[in-house]
Amino acid sequence: MKKRIITGIVLGIILIPLLLVDALFPLLQFVITFFCIVATVEMIHMVEKTKPMKMGVKIIIVISTLLIYLGIVNEDPACKTSLIYQIMAKMDFKLSMLTTFTLVCAMVFACQVFVDDFDAADVGRCFMIILYISLGFSSITILLFSGLRFIIYMILISTFTDIFALVFGLNFGKHKMCPKISPKKTWEGAIGGTLVAAIVGGLFAGFYDKFGHYFIVGATPIRFFDGVFDVDRMPTAVLVLFIIILTVLISVASQIGDLICSKFKRTYGIKDFSQVFPGHGGILDRFDSALFASIVFVCLLTIIRILFDLPDFMVFGACL
Repeated sequence: MKKRIITGIVLGIILIPLLLVDALFPLLQFVITFFCIVATVEMIHMVEKTKPMKMGVKIIIVISTLLIYLGIVNEDPACKTSLIYQIMAKMDFKLSMLTTFTLVCAMVFACQVFVDDFDAADVGRCFMIILYISLGFSSITILLFSGLRFIIYMILISTFTDIFALVFGLNFGKHKMCPKISPKKTWEGAIGGTLVAAIVGGLFAGFYDKFGHYFIVGATPIRFFDGVFDVDRMPTAVLVLFIIILTVLISVASQIGDLICSKFKRTYGIKDFSQVFPGHGGILDRFDSALFASIVFVCLLTIIRILFDLPDFMVFGACL
Protein backbone atom coordinates (compact mmCIF):
# COMPACT_ATOMS: atom_id res chain seq x y z
CA MET A 1 0.00 0.00 0.00
CA LYS A 2 2.85 2.39 0.85
CA LYS A 3 4.46 1.78 -2.54
CA ARG A 4 1.10 2.35 -4.25
CA ILE A 5 0.56 5.68 -2.48
CA ILE A 6 4.09 6.93 -3.23
CA THR A 7 3.74 6.00 -6.92
CA GLY A 8 0.37 7.77 -7.09
CA ILE A 9 1.83 10.94 -5.59
CA VAL A 10 4.79 10.89 -8.01
CA LEU A 11 2.45 10.39 -10.97
CA GLY A 12 0.32 13.32 -9.82
CA ILE A 13 3.39 15.55 -9.43
CA ILE A 14 4.46 14.70 -12.99
CA LEU A 15 1.16 14.61 -14.87
CA ILE A 16 -0.78 17.50 -13.29
CA PRO A 17 1.75 20.19 -14.35
CA LEU A 18 1.85 18.66 -17.84
CA LEU A 19 -1.91 19.14 -18.07
CA LEU A 20 -2.13 22.64 -16.58
CA VAL A 21 1.06 24.42 -17.71
CA ASP A 22 0.93 25.63 -21.34
CA ALA A 23 4.72 25.57 -21.77
CA LEU A 24 4.77 21.84 -20.91
CA PHE A 25 1.97 20.91 -23.33
CA PRO A 26 4.33 19.70 -26.11
CA LEU A 27 6.01 17.41 -23.58
CA LEU A 28 2.60 15.99 -22.62
CA GLN A 29 2.06 14.97 -26.25
CA PHE A 30 5.34 13.04 -26.22
CA VAL A 31 4.32 11.39 -22.93
CA ILE A 32 1.00 10.23 -24.40
CA THR A 33 2.76 8.82 -27.47
CA PHE A 34 5.26 7.05 -25.21
CA PHE A 35 2.43 5.60 -23.13
CA CYS A 36 0.83 4.37 -26.35
CA ILE A 37 4.01 2.48 -27.27
CA VAL A 38 4.43 1.02 -23.76
CA ALA A 39 0.77 -0.12 -23.67
CA THR A 40 1.27 -1.83 -27.02
CA VAL A 41 4.31 -3.69 -25.70
CA GLU A 42 2.33 -4.68 -22.60
CA MET A 43 -0.37 -6.30 -24.72
CA ILE A 44 2.23 -8.06 -26.88
CA HIS A 45 3.78 -9.58 -23.75
CA MET A 46 0.27 -10.56 -22.61
CA VAL A 47 -0.62 -12.54 -25.75
CA GLU A 48 2.81 -14.18 -25.69
CA LYS A 49 1.71 -16.03 -22.56
CA THR A 50 -0.06 -18.49 -24.88
CA LYS A 51 2.10 -18.24 -28.02
CA PRO A 52 5.44 -16.47 -28.62
CA MET A 53 5.68 -13.89 -31.42
CA LYS A 54 8.52 -13.34 -33.85
CA MET A 55 10.43 -10.10 -33.32
CA GLY A 56 9.41 -8.91 -36.79
CA VAL A 57 5.74 -9.32 -35.93
CA LYS A 58 6.20 -7.37 -32.69
CA ILE A 59 7.83 -4.52 -34.59
CA ILE A 60 4.98 -4.51 -37.13
CA ILE A 61 2.41 -4.32 -34.31
CA VAL A 62 4.15 -1.37 -32.64
CA ILE A 63 4.59 0.48 -35.94
CA SER A 64 1.00 -0.25 -36.96
CA THR A 65 -0.38 1.02 -33.66
CA LEU A 66 1.61 4.24 -34.00
CA LEU A 67 0.57 4.71 -37.63
CA ILE A 68 -3.15 4.45 -36.87
CA TYR A 69 -2.75 6.63 -33.77
CA LEU A 70 -0.91 9.30 -35.79
CA GLY A 71 -3.38 9.04 -38.68
CA ILE A 72 -6.43 9.57 -36.46
CA VAL A 73 -4.88 12.50 -34.57
CA ASN A 74 -3.54 14.12 -37.75
CA GLU A 75 -6.96 13.95 -39.42
CA ASP A 76 -9.18 15.05 -36.54
CA PRO A 77 -10.26 18.73 -36.77
CA ALA A 78 -9.76 19.24 -33.02
CA CYS A 79 -6.03 18.43 -33.27
CA LYS A 80 -4.94 21.13 -35.74
CA THR A 81 -2.59 22.60 -33.10
CA SER A 82 -1.02 19.27 -32.15
CA LEU A 83 2.66 18.62 -32.74
CA ILE A 84 1.71 15.69 -34.93
CA TYR A 85 -0.32 17.88 -37.27
CA GLN A 86 2.29 20.65 -37.30
CA ILE A 87 5.13 18.25 -38.08
CA MET A 88 3.12 16.63 -40.87
CA ALA A 89 2.24 20.06 -42.28
CA LYS A 90 5.90 21.17 -42.33
CA MET A 91 6.86 17.93 -44.07
CA ASP A 92 3.93 18.44 -46.48
CA PHE A 93 2.96 14.86 -45.69
CA LYS A 94 -0.71 13.95 -45.39
CA LEU A 95 -1.24 10.96 -43.12
CA SER A 96 -4.88 9.87 -43.12
CA MET A 97 -6.63 7.19 -41.11
CA LEU A 98 -7.71 5.37 -44.29
CA THR A 99 -4.14 5.28 -45.64
CA THR A 100 -2.64 4.04 -42.39
CA PHE A 101 -5.34 1.42 -41.82
CA THR A 102 -4.93 0.09 -45.36
CA LEU A 103 -1.16 -0.17 -44.91
CA VAL A 104 -1.57 -1.87 -41.52
CA CYS A 105 -4.02 -4.42 -42.95
CA ALA A 106 -1.60 -5.23 -45.76
CA MET A 107 1.32 -5.77 -43.35
CA VAL A 108 -0.61 -7.91 -40.86
CA PHE A 109 -2.29 -10.13 -43.46
CA ALA A 110 1.01 -10.59 -45.30
CA CYS A 111 2.54 -12.02 -42.13
CA GLN A 112 0.54 -15.19 -42.80
CA VAL A 113 2.67 -15.74 -45.89
CA PHE A 114 6.08 -14.55 -44.73
CA VAL A 115 6.10 -15.60 -41.04
CA ASP A 116 6.24 -19.23 -39.99
CA ASP A 117 3.45 -20.46 -37.71
CA PHE A 118 1.44 -17.26 -38.15
CA ASP A 119 -2.23 -18.02 -38.80
CA ALA A 120 -5.65 -16.33 -38.83
CA ALA A 121 -5.86 -16.45 -35.02
CA ASP A 122 -2.61 -14.48 -34.86
CA VAL A 123 -4.08 -11.91 -37.26
CA GLY A 124 -6.94 -11.45 -34.79
CA ARG A 125 -4.54 -11.01 -31.87
CA CYS A 126 -2.57 -8.40 -33.81
CA PHE A 127 -5.64 -6.34 -34.66
CA MET A 128 -6.91 -6.66 -31.07
CA ILE A 129 -3.72 -4.97 -29.86
CA ILE A 130 -3.42 -2.44 -32.67
CA LEU A 131 -7.01 -1.20 -32.64
CA TYR A 132 -7.61 -1.16 -28.89
CA ILE A 133 -4.46 0.81 -28.10
CA SER A 134 -4.50 3.17 -31.10
CA LEU A 135 -8.21 4.03 -30.74
CA GLY A 136 -7.91 4.46 -26.99
CA PHE A 137 -4.91 6.79 -26.97
CA SER A 138 -6.03 8.75 -30.04
CA SER A 139 -9.37 9.35 -28.29
CA ILE A 140 -7.55 10.64 -25.20
CA THR A 141 -5.48 12.94 -27.45
CA ILE A 142 -8.59 14.22 -29.24
CA LEU A 143 -10.28 14.98 -25.92
CA LEU A 144 -7.13 16.76 -24.74
CA PHE A 145 -7.13 19.08 -27.75
CA SER A 146 -10.90 19.45 -27.68
CA GLY A 147 -10.57 21.02 -24.25
CA LEU A 148 -8.87 20.29 -20.95
CA ARG A 149 -12.33 20.30 -19.36
CA PHE A 150 -13.27 17.11 -21.22
CA ILE A 151 -10.25 15.23 -19.87
CA ILE A 152 -10.95 16.42 -16.31
CA TYR A 153 -14.64 15.55 -16.72
CA MET A 154 -13.81 12.05 -17.95
CA ILE A 155 -11.24 11.46 -15.18
CA LEU A 156 -13.71 12.64 -12.52
CA ILE A 157 -16.39 10.29 -13.79
CA SER A 158 -14.02 7.31 -14.05
CA THR A 159 -12.49 7.96 -10.62
CA PHE A 160 -15.75 8.46 -8.73
CA THR A 161 -17.32 5.49 -10.51
CA ASP A 162 -14.42 3.28 -9.48
CA ILE A 163 -14.26 4.50 -5.86
CA PHE A 164 -17.97 4.39 -5.10
CA ALA A 165 -18.55 1.14 -7.00
CA LEU A 166 -16.16 -0.35 -4.45
CA VAL A 167 -17.85 1.42 -1.51
CA PHE A 168 -21.38 0.41 -2.51
CA GLY A 169 -20.22 -3.06 -3.48
CA LEU A 170 -18.60 -3.73 -0.11
CA ASN A 171 -21.56 -2.42 1.86
CA PHE A 172 -24.57 -3.42 -0.24
CA GLY A 173 -23.32 -5.81 -2.91
CA LYS A 174 -25.31 -9.03 -3.16
CA HIS A 175 -25.70 -9.68 -6.89
CA LYS A 176 -22.58 -10.53 -8.86
CA MET A 177 -22.29 -8.62 -12.14
CA CYS A 178 -19.63 -10.58 -14.06
CA PRO A 179 -18.45 -13.41 -11.78
CA LYS A 180 -16.42 -15.11 -14.52
CA ILE A 181 -14.50 -11.90 -15.29
CA SER A 182 -14.37 -9.98 -12.01
CA PRO A 183 -15.91 -11.90 -9.08
CA LYS A 184 -15.87 -8.92 -6.70
CA LYS A 185 -17.94 -6.58 -8.90
CA THR A 186 -21.65 -6.34 -8.08
CA TRP A 187 -24.66 -4.69 -9.67
CA GLU A 188 -25.24 -2.67 -6.49
CA GLY A 189 -21.69 -1.35 -6.67
CA ALA A 190 -21.94 -0.55 -10.38
CA ILE A 191 -25.22 1.33 -9.96
CA GLY A 192 -24.02 3.17 -6.85
CA GLY A 193 -20.78 4.21 -8.53
CA THR A 194 -22.65 5.47 -11.58
CA LEU A 195 -25.13 7.46 -9.47
CA VAL A 196 -22.36 9.26 -7.57
CA ALA A 197 -20.37 9.84 -10.78
CA ALA A 198 -23.50 11.23 -12.45
CA ILE A 199 -23.93 13.76 -9.65
CA VAL A 200 -20.26 14.82 -9.60
CA GLY A 201 -19.88 14.87 -13.40
CA GLY A 202 -23.20 16.62 -13.85
CA LEU A 203 -22.28 19.38 -11.38
CA PHE A 204 -18.88 19.80 -13.06
CA ALA A 205 -20.40 20.17 -16.54
CA GLY A 206 -23.40 22.22 -15.42
CA PHE A 207 -21.44 24.80 -13.43
CA TYR A 208 -18.20 24.74 -15.43
CA ASP A 209 -18.63 28.35 -16.58
CA LYS A 210 -18.48 29.46 -12.91
CA PHE A 211 -15.04 28.02 -12.12
CA GLY A 212 -13.47 26.54 -15.26
CA HIS A 213 -11.42 29.61 -16.15
CA TYR A 214 -9.39 29.21 -12.96
CA PHE A 215 -7.63 26.18 -14.45
CA ILE A 216 -5.69 28.40 -16.86
CA VAL A 217 -4.48 31.87 -15.87
CA GLY A 218 -5.94 34.61 -18.07
CA ALA A 219 -8.56 32.41 -19.71
CA THR A 220 -12.09 33.74 -20.16
CA PRO A 221 -15.09 31.86 -18.72
CA ILE A 222 -16.76 29.42 -21.13
CA ARG A 223 -19.61 26.97 -20.87
CA PHE A 224 -18.88 23.26 -20.90
CA PHE A 225 -20.39 22.62 -24.35
CA ASP A 226 -19.14 25.78 -26.06
CA GLY A 227 -17.61 24.73 -29.37
CA VAL A 228 -19.59 21.47 -29.37
CA PHE A 229 -23.05 22.89 -30.07
CA ASP A 230 -25.04 26.10 -29.61
CA VAL A 231 -26.02 25.86 -25.95
CA ASP A 232 -28.46 28.76 -26.28
CA ARG A 233 -30.64 26.74 -28.66
CA MET A 234 -31.28 24.06 -26.03
CA PRO A 235 -33.80 24.58 -23.18
CA THR A 236 -32.24 24.37 -19.72
CA ALA A 237 -34.26 21.29 -18.73
CA VAL A 238 -33.20 19.45 -21.89
CA LEU A 239 -29.56 20.48 -21.34
CA VAL A 240 -29.61 19.15 -17.77
CA LEU A 241 -31.11 15.86 -18.94
CA PHE A 242 -28.53 15.69 -21.72
CA ILE A 243 -25.64 16.18 -19.25
CA ILE A 244 -27.02 13.45 -16.96
CA ILE A 245 -27.38 10.97 -19.83
CA LEU A 246 -23.88 11.76 -21.13
CA THR A 247 -22.35 11.35 -17.68
CA VAL A 248 -24.13 8.05 -17.07
CA LEU A 249 -23.00 6.67 -20.45
CA ILE A 250 -19.36 7.61 -19.76
CA SER A 251 -19.58 6.07 -16.28
CA VAL A 252 -20.93 2.83 -17.74
CA ALA A 253 -18.22 2.91 -20.42
CA SER A 254 -15.50 3.30 -17.77
CA GLN A 255 -16.79 0.18 -16.00
CA ILE A 256 -16.91 -1.73 -19.27
CA GLY A 257 -13.32 -0.65 -19.96
CA ASP A 258 -12.27 -2.01 -16.59
CA LEU A 259 -14.01 -5.32 -17.34
CA ILE A 260 -12.44 -5.53 -20.81
CA CYS A 261 -8.93 -5.37 -19.35
CA SER A 262 -9.92 -7.77 -16.57
CA LYS A 263 -11.09 -10.19 -19.26
CA PHE A 264 -7.76 -9.80 -21.06
CA LYS A 265 -5.83 -10.60 -17.88
CA ARG A 266 -8.04 -13.54 -16.94
CA THR A 267 -7.85 -14.97 -20.48
CA TYR A 268 -4.06 -14.87 -20.54
CA GLY A 269 -3.52 -15.67 -16.86
CA ILE A 270 -1.74 -12.49 -15.72
CA LYS A 271 -2.20 -10.34 -12.63
CA ASP A 272 -0.85 -7.05 -14.04
CA PHE A 273 0.06 -5.96 -17.55
CA SER A 274 3.52 -4.87 -16.35
CA GLN A 275 5.28 -3.18 -13.42
CA VAL A 276 5.86 0.25 -14.99
CA PHE A 277 4.18 1.88 -11.98
CA PRO A 278 5.25 0.11 -8.76
CA GLY A 279 2.20 -0.88 -6.76
CA HIS A 280 -0.15 0.02 -9.61
CA GLY A 281 0.93 -2.28 -12.43
CA GLY A 282 1.30 -1.15 -16.04
CA ILE A 283 -0.07 1.56 -18.29
CA LEU A 284 -3.16 -0.52 -19.06
CA ASP A 285 -3.73 -1.27 -15.37
CA ARG A 286 -3.93 2.48 -14.70
CA PHE A 287 -5.73 3.60 -17.86
CA ASP A 288 -8.05 0.62 -18.41
CA SER A 289 -11.21 2.61 -17.63
CA ALA A 290 -10.03 5.83 -19.28
CA LEU A 291 -9.19 4.22 -22.64
CA PHE A 292 -12.64 2.78 -23.33
CA ALA A 293 -14.43 5.74 -21.72
CA SER A 294 -12.47 8.09 -24.01
CA ILE A 295 -13.44 6.09 -27.10
CA VAL A 296 -17.12 6.26 -26.14
CA PHE A 297 -16.86 9.95 -25.19
CA VAL A 298 -15.35 10.91 -28.55
CA CYS A 299 -18.02 8.89 -30.36
CA LEU A 300 -20.76 10.68 -28.41
CA LEU A 301 -19.27 14.12 -29.13
CA THR A 302 -19.03 13.22 -32.83
CA ILE A 303 -22.68 12.13 -32.87
CA ILE A 304 -23.65 15.39 -31.15
CA ARG A 305 -21.74 17.38 -33.77
CA ILE A 306 -23.53 15.54 -36.57
CA LEU A 307 -26.98 15.92 -34.98
CA PHE A 308 -26.51 19.65 -34.40
CA ASP A 309 -24.80 20.08 -37.78
CA LEU A 310 -21.85 22.08 -36.38
CA PRO A 311 -19.24 22.98 -39.03
CA ASP A 312 -15.78 21.41 -38.60
CA PHE A 313 -14.07 24.76 -38.16
CA MET A 314 -16.27 25.49 -35.12
CA VAL A 315 -15.75 22.15 -33.43
CA PHE A 316 -14.16 22.49 -30.01
CA GLY A 317 -13.29 26.10 -30.65
CA ALA A 318 -12.59 26.70 -26.97
CA CYS A 319 -9.48 25.00 -25.67
CA LEU A 320 -9.97 25.34 -21.91
